[in-house]
Amino acid sequence: MSKKQWGSRLAAACLAASLLITAAPQAGAASPAGSAQAKAAQSEAQEQKQAAGFTDLDNSYAREAINHLASLELISGQGDGRFYPQKPISRQDIAVLLTKVVGLLPQATESASFADVPADSPYAPYIYGLAKLGVMNGRGDQTVGAADPLTRQELAVLLSRLMRASQVAQTANAAAPVYSDEQDMADYAREAIETVSAQRLMQGASGKFNPLGTVTRAEAAVIAERVLNTRIQQADQAKFTLSAAKLTLMAGTSDRVKVTSANGEKLPFTPIFAFDRPELGTILPDGTFVAGPTPGKGNLTVTVGYHNEIIPVEITNAPAPAKGDGSDGQAGGGDTAAANDTQAGASDSQQPAGEGAEAAQSAEQDDLVNVAPGSFTSVKTFGPADAYFQSIEKQYPGPVGGLVTPSDEWTGFNRQFGRKVTVALSQDKPLERVALTFKQQKTSGITLPDSLDVEVSHDGKAWYYAGKALHDVPASEEKQVVRTLSVSLPDVEARYVRVSFPVKVFAFARQLEVWANENAQAWQGGPVLLPPPSPTQMMEDKKAGNRVENMLLAYSGAYGDRGNWTKDDFLPMVGYRTADGYMRDQMFDTVLFLPYQDMPATKQGWQGYLNDLFGTDRQLDALNNAMREYNRLRGTLYTTPTQEKVVLALPYPTMNQANFGKLADNQPSLSFNSAGIGEEKAYENRKAALEWYFRELQKRWNKADYAYLQLEGIYWFHELIEDSAPKERDLIRSMASMVHNEALRFYWIPYYGAPGVQEWKSLYFDYAFLQPNYYSDKPVQLDRIEGVLDTVSKYGMGVEIEGDERMYRDPKFYQTYYNQLVAAHKLGMDKNNVHAYYYGSKTLIQPATSSDPVIRGIYDDTYKWMRGKFDREEYYEASEMP
Repeated sequence: MSKKQWGSRLAAACLAASLLITAAPQAGAASPAGSAQAKAAQSEAQEQKQAAGFTDLDNSYAREAINHLASLELISGQGDGRFYPQKPISRQDIAVLLTKVVGLLPQATESASFADVPADSPYAPYIYGLAKLGVMNGRGDQTVGAADPLTRQELAVLLSRLMRASQVAQTANAAAPVYSDEQDMADYAREAIETVSAQRLMQGASGKFNPLGTVTRAEAAVIAERVLNTRIQQADQAKFTLSAAKLTLMAGTSDRVKVTSANGEKLPFTPIFAFDRPELGTILPDGTFVAGPTPGKGNLTVTVGYHNEIIPVEITNAPAPAKGDGSDGQAGGGDTAAANDTQAGASDSQQPAGEGAEAAQSAEQDDLVNVAPGSFTSVKTFGPADAYFQSIEKQYPGPVGGLVTPSDEWTGFNRQFGRKVTVALSQDKPLERVALTFKQQKTSGITLPDSLDVEVSHDGKAWYYAGKALHDVPASEEKQVVRTLSVSLPDVEARYVRVSFPVKVFAFARQLEVWANENAQAWQGGPVLLPPPSPTQMMEDKKAGNRVENMLLAYSGAYGDRGNWTKDDFLPMVGYRTADGYMRDQMFDTVLFLPYQDMPATKQGWQGYLNDLFGTDRQLDALNNAMREYNRLRGTLYTTPTQEKVVLALPYPTMNQANFGKLADNQPSLSFNSAGIGEEKAYENRKAALEWYFRELQKRWNKADYAYLQLEGIYWFHELIEDSAPKERDLIRSMASMVHNEALRFYWIPYYGAPGVQEWKSLYFDYAFLQPNYYSDKPVQLDRIEGVLDTVSKYGMGVEIEGDERMYRDPKFYQTYYNQLVAAHKLGMDKNNVHAYYYGSKTLIQPATSSDPVIRGIYDDTYKWMRGKFDREEYYEASEMP
């Protein structure tokens, strides 16, 4: 089927997406992009995503899942602010929902294979897309039962097929429960029920699976959210191999880069290819690179999920034609030997473009049309806009019509962390490529953004991540450089395109192009699977600001003076103070306040910690006073005072607590012990206790109104994911939503090897630091640090540095602390990482005030390490003393 025919089917499908799992959608014509009505609708679609706030979810176990999916605009209600969670969901509605959360781009069809799903049905792109993926099959009567209610065993079959098609790995050693109603299960569904139960995508109740029961809209939302979380985790951990480490091609030839999974199975997401020098050649959506006539070097970016790899590309001159071949004998100016030598590691498929590739490229270029000019466009900052920086931007407004206008005029963007530019086309288009041109002029403070990210959407609501373009121009390059970052798209039919890029000081851009090809032949690469936008990145965009760099853990609330922080204690922690008393620089920019591990998990225990935390002349109040003094010593008190960032901990509601206390006088004491009250009730009680604590924390923080402190985030206190605890992951995600609703970040510090480390992003933490657990009284080899680095790099984490008071009393621990710094420095962990620091209780204060040069050196060297100036390369030997 051609793209043009495809496009004619999609207008109805867009409406279906916007009315997902509601009453049957009605197809309608799109309004012109230039009309006021269309502009208002398009503007509303641009990142203004709020939880639906349905009025009939107060007592629903699915409330959080429904509101989460609604905030991403993957589902909606049925009018009057109601969701109707107990209504059954139909097979056609589940097709739309599963298509959305798994990231499958809808697949249209010319002819209807199912009698009850006409080719022009708004459900057709979703049902036939799942059919092509092998997930949804027809019945013997040539129907799919589109409008029929969905049974639980039917959903189990769909999910098991979806898992297989999207390469979801089976949970290791997971055992499915034994259901007492197994005799009610259809033979075709037994294995699927076992699979999805073991995977915890579906679960029974009271020992029964209820295979013939209908799936409600609430159940569908809960299960869909689990699928979405699984896909996010897959995208974050995507691994793949490339057939070429580098491409060297002669001008006018082509070569194809093949992308395969690390384990040899099918990839969970469709590879996306991007190039940063389109004037040198074109990367086609299937990975074929077609070199143009001009020699030069560029960078090819391959994206699978959220992971990217760069392949350097070099185009060499074609060899001079031999004498007697009818040419004039003039060489192209290149080295013939070099031109004929394909770089090691490249694939062996390089061939002249004239043998099909050139013709294909030419035909493609003839059909390509830039559909962006004249389209409605919006530009938003990462995080809140700043009026001052916006006033500077007005000096570089760019052409009339904005970035999509074909013009050589540059549009300037000043600071504010980055931009998201959304283009709303007049209708769905078969997109082939998205490109944006930037320049670097370092003498004017203009630098190239590190990357360009692309997202696509059919309806401006549900978005798919469609790849990244990278380049290798260093920020130190002083010559003027122009780069066009271009991302090729595989059979993507969409109406909305969003590009995003970071801005350091100034970024200058022009000519945002969206190329469509309505006459291209059908995509041969199979169903297209793309991940949702990364939740971590989405949260960063919303709350962009100066990130935490060095966070000090401050334990308080017990152990007398050891757990009581004063102004004088904090002063050398917030600022680096030289031995002669000069306040040279900031030291720890953030303080994480947390209780000791033995704080009782009771209301009284939690209240006692809060009372201590907000007491006078200690803890938070002391830190505020220390920051006032720091600003006075730095001369910034009355000009631009520095605020210290603060992270506050949520206590952990341990599952063995059966008598937490009453949240209100007319309520019973809460139990967190599922053995006595059941898993669901234990989860609700744990959640209620944490919500109560968070409200109390907020009230006290707002009342205190600290002038020199900024509440940065909330910390999850437990250092592992407790699989035995009642609905632990649900509880963490619920707390993350609570924290994010207050525009705060969510933090976690698991230990090395802790269960759940690899899941931290899918659990909606914004930052996670890994404890190396190297600083120990047990012998731990230095290769532990290498293992930590591998984990930190693999999962995108920060790292924790560890020490305690023994390091200035016991030579063994002194050496252990320094060897930790040396190893981390040698492996580059002191560069470009976010760090947390554990020092027991106030340990670093004594070195900061000591007159002993060796002990004082601990403080000085820690500061150097934090600033990337630590220069020791040799480890301390066991017999060596400082």
